[in-house]
Amino acid sequence: MGAKQLNERAATRVARNIVSYIKEQALRPGSKLQPEHVMVEEQGVARGTIREAIRYLEFQGALRVKAGPGGGPRVSVPGLDHLTSALSLQLQFTNASFRSVLDARASIYPTLAAEASKNASYQDISSMRECLSRLSNVIEDSDAATSEARRFYELVASASQNLVLGFLMNALHRMSENPAVTVTYSAHHWRVSIKQFEKMLRAIENRNAESARAISKSTHDAGIRYWETNFPQLLEQPVSWVVHQ
Repeated sequence: MGAKQLNERAATRVARNIVSYIKEQALRPGSKLQPEHVMVEEQGVARGTIREAIRYLEFQGALRVKAGPGGGPRVSVPGLDHLTSALSLQLQFTNASFRSVLDARASIYPTLAAEASKNASYQDISSMRECLSRLSNVIEDSDAATSEARRFYELVASASQNLVLGFLMNALHRMSENPAVTVTYSAHHWRVSIKQFEKMLRAIENRNAESARAISKSTHDAGIRYWETNFPQLLEQPVSWVVHQ
C-alpha cells in the first residue's frame, strides 16, 4: 500500500475521531476545534493528515473553516442539501426515473403519518392546521400551494419523530424541485387534496395510526394517478443531480 493510500486511511480515521470528539464534548455549531498542534499530538499524525481530515469534514458539511485571525475549523451541521446532493448524484448515475422518486415517497409518507398519530404534540397538530389554512388561501397559485403542501408533509414528518425517514422525505422533495419535472396543479386538484389532508390530520389528532396510514397512501396514490393521466412523459424523466452549493 502506497504512502498516499495510508495517509487517506489515516485522514479518515482522524475525521471519525474529530466527529466523536464533537459529539462527546457536545460542541455546538460555531464552536472552534482544538488548535492544529494539539490535534497533531493527540492523534499522533502529521499536520498534513489533520488538514486532510478537516478538508473532508468541511466537504461533508460537518465543519466550516474560517480564514484570517481567529479563524480555523469550526463546528457546523451537515444540512439537507448534502444528503440531497449525494443521493441524487447516485440516482442519476443509475438512471433512476422520477417515477422511482414518487414510488419511494409513496412508501415513506404512510409510515410518517402513522408515526405522527402516535407522537404528535398539540403544537405539531396546531402547526399542521395552520399550514392547511394557508394552503386553502393559495390554491389559485400552484407554486405557492405546492410549497405549502410540502410544508404540511414536513410537519407530519417532524411530528412522527422518525428522523431517518424525515430526512429521506425532505431529500426526495428537493429532488422534485427539478425544473424538468415541474408541473402546475389546478385549483380543483388542491381542493380535493386539502380534503384528504384534513382527513389525515383528523386521524393524527385522534391517534388513529391505521387510518392516518391509509389516508396518506390513498392521497399519494391519487397524486400518482394524476401524473399518469396528465404528465405521463415526465414520470420517465431521469433524476438529475441536485448540486450542493
